[in-house]
Amino acid sequence: MIRYGFILLLICLCASLVLGVTYQFTHSRIEAQLVSEEKDALGEIFSEATGFEQKTLGEKDYYSAKKDDKALGYIIKVDAKGYGGIISMLVGFDFNGEIKGIEILSQSETPGLGAKINEIRYGENKPWFLKQFEGKNAKGLELGGDIQAITAATISSRAVLEGVKKEVTDFLSRVKD
Repeated sequence: MIRYGFILLLICLCASLVLGVTYQFTHSRIEAQLVSEEKDALGEIFSEATGFEQKTLGEKDYYSAKKDDKALGYIIKVDAKGYGGIISMLVGFDFNGEIKGIEILSQSETPGLGAKINEIRYGENKPWFLKQFEGKNAKGLELGGDIQAITAATISSRAVLEGVKKEVTDFLSRVKD
């Protein structure tokens, strides 16, 4: 009996060691890839921008989008609680709160349902759900009015909408740029 426990202990120890070593070798690459994806998303949101300046407001990091030396708007990271977990996204908007674009960085919503928040339909180049937000003011967003929810994924739809609405209006009330 003790022999089986010892064998199991050795197997767990070896597996843990392999996982730890793998993590050490891949952690920096994964972090670099996430930073690269975030930088690419900035350009997708404000395609006309020639540069982005990272700033901090209190404990919140944000980007100021600029074209030449003229400020275009802001991009903030928003984390919203969806059905399957946290939906992490970048939201770009102008100084009045008009949404310029949203890019999902990560989500763990149910495949085929809530994951449709990031679904690109055939023949289009942007997710249809997120495209609804563009050109609308964050303060007045309403599910069923301005924004149509995804069928059978109301929690995910509402999470994105409420996260964008709350974070953008809170940010604009605090920024003095």
